[in-house]
Amino acid sequence: MEKFNRGISILFIVIMLAAGGYWAFHAGNWTVPGTAAAVVCYVLFIMTGLRAIPVLTEYIAAGRNPQYAKLETRENLRKQTWIKIVAWVLLSRVLLLILAYAFHTLKNGYSGSLFDQFNEAWHLSGIDVPSYLGIAENWYVTEGDPRFHIVFLPFFPILIRAFHFFTDNYLAAGLTISNLCAVAMALVAYELAALDMDRKEALRVVKYIFIFPAAFFFLIPMTESLFLLLSLLSIYLVRQKKWLPGCLCAALAGFTRSPGVLLAVPILIELARHLSESYRHVDKRAFLRMAAAAAGCLAVVPLGLLAYLYINYAVHGNPLQFSIYQKEHWFQEQYLFFDTVRYQMEYAAGTFKDGDSRSFLGLWLPNLVTIFTALYVMYRSAGKLHPAYTAFLIVYFVFVTGPTWLLSAPRYLTAAFPLAFAVVLLTKDKEKDSALTVLCGAGSLLYLGLFVWGYPIY
Repeated sequence: MEKFNRGISILFIVIMLAAGGYWAFHAGNWTVPGTAAAVVCYVLFIMTGLRAIPVLTEYIAAGRNPQYAKLETRENLRKQTWIKIVAWVLLSRVLLLILAYAFHTLKNGYSGSLFDQFNEAWHLSGIDVPSYLGIAENWYVTEGDPRFHIVFLPFFPILIRAFHFFTDNYLAAGLTISNLCAVAMALVAYELAALDMDRKEALRVVKYIFIFPAAFFFLIPMTESLFLLLSLLSIYLVRQKKWLPGCLCAALAGFTRSPGVLLAVPILIELARHLSESYRHVDKRAFLRMAAAAAGCLAVVPLGLLAYLYINYAVHGNPLQFSIYQKEHWFQEQYLFFDTVRYQMEYAAGTFKDGDSRSFLGLWLPNLVTIFTALYVMYRSAGKLHPAYTAFLIVYFVFVTGPTWLLSAPRYLTAAFPLAFAVVLLTKDKEKDSALTVLCGAGSLLYLGLFVWGYPIY
């Protein structure tokens, strides 16, 4: 195993050196702050990978996975915990509504009730909400500005259209879905955490999911609540060895947001571990049947993304039309995550120097803080977090921070479920937990205030 780990580590280093060499050769310009930030990100990522590799290989080879004893053996105790979680989530929704209205009134003065000013307070016209509502109402079209809606995946709009039957209002339908998913997501997060943690730690996972600074996006008609619910449900079902339902949830996550296809990574790890355990106890023919079944289940995961590509083809005649629009309309391509850090740092330094506080505080500083915080948490938790979660977090981080025009790092990374699990493992000390809770709470208030005041937060 030691030689195998060494070989995998060497391969990983070679790949990273090749990526670093490619970046250095093609870099258009070099600035001290941008280059320094990119190098720090690059080195910290390599250290994270080297930490994660031996833990991951040992996990796959070890066989049976001991899970934490069931926390609530009596059904009434479980119901009580669920009721507390639901009450807490609903109360947090009400508090967010009040806070957003207060921030809006503070800036603009009284101009109507909380519900009259909902659209303005939540800045709905300045983010992706109209695009999702437009798809729900008119599907994908080929003319005018709505033709660019093809870059948004369809599962959330499909649900909005379905709920429109009950609400007779697309915005109300979107709000209903987002908040129902937020409640369900909290319950599934608790149950998933309970497989490896005690009750208090499992509840802290739920807490951190909802107090990360960009968590207010769970309230409005955006994909984060739905995507996180499907991600958590997929991994929970897979951990329970319900392979096909888990892979179906992963496919729906990939039909909601493109990073959903990356759930194939932790699912593959869990399947490999299961096969590793089974190999010792079943005959060859039975093992081959199990391996074939595992491969079949895993093949379900990309179906959601493939269905989205087919919709691109059916509407525009090109399965990759979304990527063309992203490049031409948003200057967006997939590149190297550490180059993202480079230009983010350069924009941050430039806007700070020019006194552009809106761009500095709304875009570049939050992006940088979130990226480096997530990377640090990944590094520190690589030997403590469930190995499949670490692997997912690594590939998710590379994917969502790689675009050449990244504007929404806090929102994207808030939807990465392993982050909350990792934070809980790093704050077992009560003082650390309290300090981070206060810090996240303050960050949430500040970020929500800037969002309501119209800063460029997407």
